[in-house]
Amino acid sequence: MIEKVAIVYWCDGAGHAARSIPVAKEFEARGCEVAIGGGGQGEPFVDLNGFDQPDLTKVAVEGSTPLSFLRHTLFDLVPSAARRYRELDAWLAAEDPDVLVTDDIFAAIVAIRRDIPFYRIDHLTTDLFGPVWGTPLSIYNRLSLRFGEGIVVSSLWADQPDPPGITRVGPLAQEGDGEVEPYDVLLNPGTHGENFAAIREALEANGYDVRTVGDDEWETKPAMTPYTAAADVVVCTGFSSIADTVVAGTPCVIYPFLPFQKALADRADELDIEGVSKAASVTEVLDRVDYYCRSDETPDYDNGASAFVDAVLGE
Repeated sequence: MIEKVAIVYWCDGAGHAARSIPVAKEFEARGCEVAIGGGGQGEPFVDLNGFDQPDLTKVAVEGSTPLSFLRHTLFDLVPSAARRYRELDAWLAAEDPDVLVTDDIFAAIVAIRRDIPFYRIDHLTTDLFGPVWGTPLSIYNRLSLRFGEGIVVSSLWADQPDPPGITRVGPLAQEGDGEVEPYDVLLNPGTHGENFAAIREALEANGYDVRTVGDDEWETKPAMTPYTAAADVVVCTGFSSIADTVVAGTPCVIYPFLPFQKALADRADELDIEGVSKAASVTEVLDRVDYYCRSDETPDYDNGASAFVDAVLGE
């Protein structure tokens, strides 16, 4: 019987923490004790949701040139990775969970060493990519399935067949309460988005009421869904932002930046999901926003947190 669950989210980008929060709350709703940690950009959101967290070293891959990447690897990446591993090892030993949910490679290694059953949480599958990205993900999947209990993937197309060893569930959203005055467009550039200032300038010139996540007027809240629900349309980059949007029933324009984001946007475009579309340029973003603000087309998704916890608890 699972009584205590540890959740370790990856520390580079807030989306890893964002999808862990609804899972943690669902475990608590089922009567499980939850210990959660990860650090990095997502740490404030986890704090705002009332969870105590350990202090963990952040690990980030940086460097715009081979020389700068090598320098960063030697003087920061390797030492910080070693510190994070030691910290996670001590924390998981002290917490002694019945099961671990993680997308952190160091937490997974600790779990293997300490014989803690673990599930990997993800939003990517190999069919999204060619060999350049698909091959390393395939190897990662095989290792996760060899040593772990399974991989649970949060997906916009959870109704499609599960890949071998993988369970698909719906998008994981930070649902919450709170009144937010209706407005036209929410821009959520995430950690890596580009051209969002130009998009806002153009939208406001066209008369739209626009808000941007993370700007000087933005106040960080425990959950995003009150803001996505109040908007007529959301423009975003990463999968967690997409999840917060579609679960709220708000149209979503995916304006991707990273290769993983582009792969997800391409697949959503191929499947022609109602209320979800991709844009490859500022002009396309503006066109899609105009369309959704005039139409009644909306996405229809339930939060996947319940199905995720079912998969872990075997219910």
